[in-house]
Amino acid sequence: MKKIFFLLNDFSEFNMQVYCDKYLSDYIVSSGSELPDNPGDFSLIVPWNYQKVIRNYPFNNVIIFHSSDLPKGKGWAPIFNAFNKNLKYYVISAVLLSERVDSGAIVAKAKFKIKNTYTAEIIRKIDEEIVFMMVAKIVERFDGKELTGVKQNSLNESYYNRRYPQDNEVNGNDSLNKLIHKLKGCEKSHPAFFTYKGDEFIISIEPKIMPSFPEDLQIIFLWS
Repeated sequence: MKKIFFLLNDFSEFNMQVYCDKYLSDYIVSSGSELPDNPGDFSLIVPWNYQKVIRNYPFNNVIIFHSSDLPKGKGWAPIFNAFNKNLKYYVISAVLLSERVDSGAIVAKAKFKIKNTYTAEIIRKIDEEIVFMMVAKIVERFDGKELTGVKQNSLNESYYNRRYPQDNEVNGNDSLNKLIHKLKGCEKSHPAFFTYKGDEFIISIEPKIMPSFPEDLQIIFLWS
């Protein structure tokens, strides 16, 4: 039976048994905060919010998932930027491990239209489920063969800067139409706020009717 390993930054950030049961029930799934002693025995190793740089890794079985249309949108806070920049589509790129962050060969991409009622908190949950779908499809597609992808074109690359708390501040004098995209991109863990007479006030929004999982989801494999 094929084996999949999730490399974790924090065990509290990985409570995904329901997705393991739904998409990876045919595989042996394990996790840890360090690479396993026998990493070459795994069909796939997936860093999950992992904040350390993996260097001098001798195997070709690590896939990085980054929530942007690589090579565009490398770097920080891709979910926030998808809303703050009012992107029409949300893309998750699966790339091979490389020395440069978010710069490995692209194995596959998932893409769907960002519904008007999506917020960052909603899309984060969708993002998590789609990653599990992609993991299952990647293991199935390559089935023991060497992982391959398409080299990124560095001429098309762009970067998102590190996000700081002050980036969530909104101008109370702006119209709601001007603020709506940033408000959608902020989450309760990183809330939007405004200052009024020297005091800060937190502001958040959510749709009255929760949107469904994206019906137009496409998962496409790229080949070299």
